[in-house]
Amino acid sequence: MRTCFVFTVMVCFIFTAVAYGAQNLAPNASFEEMKGIVGDNPAEWWSWNSDYNGITIEKTRTGNQSAYISSASEPESHSGIIYYYRNVKPGKTYAFSCYVLNSAQDPMTKGAYGQLSIEWKIGEKEISRAWGPTFGADLSTTKWKLEEMTGMAPADADGCNFVVQFFNKDGKGAFFADDVTVEEK
Repeated sequence: MRTCFVFTVMVCFIFTAVAYGAQNLAPNASFEEMKGIVGDNPAEWWSWNSDYNGITIEKTRTGNQSAYISSASEPESHSGIIYYYRNVKPGKTYAFSCYVLNSAQDPMTKGAYGQLSIEWKIGEKEISRAWGPTFGADLSTTKWKLEEMTGMAPADADGCNFVVQFFNKDGKGAFFADDVTVEEK
């Protein structure tokens, strides 16, 4: 009888933890689905500079694919991938994270760096932006690093872009991204 009671309590605890746990709002968070062929953007994500971003099987943290973000050849350029989330609740805090890894074949150099950001929007218009910490040439080429940031949705926001981006500045290179998490707090 006691064993049955303990089992019931454990099942209730697990159910409650799952039911009330944070939900990952990012679709295709491990970039396993692609729109088309290798090199294309991950499904549910888009890029403003697709020539330098896409999915790859070269390096992965989990699953069979990751996203890669690389530099354009022009100085002071940037590229990246974006997920547009349309159900923002003003005043709520959003946590955004992903794992990143510097490319061993084309590592970030000099002032090149990667960064996460949240672009707050009203319709299609950007109203403000929250920035995460930067990561650059010192990022490991062998060990994935978790990059995290949070931002509070402004009063009028109804959507946002979750962005993983590369800033060329005076350097060049590429990095990989995998296992994105977006949570509403």
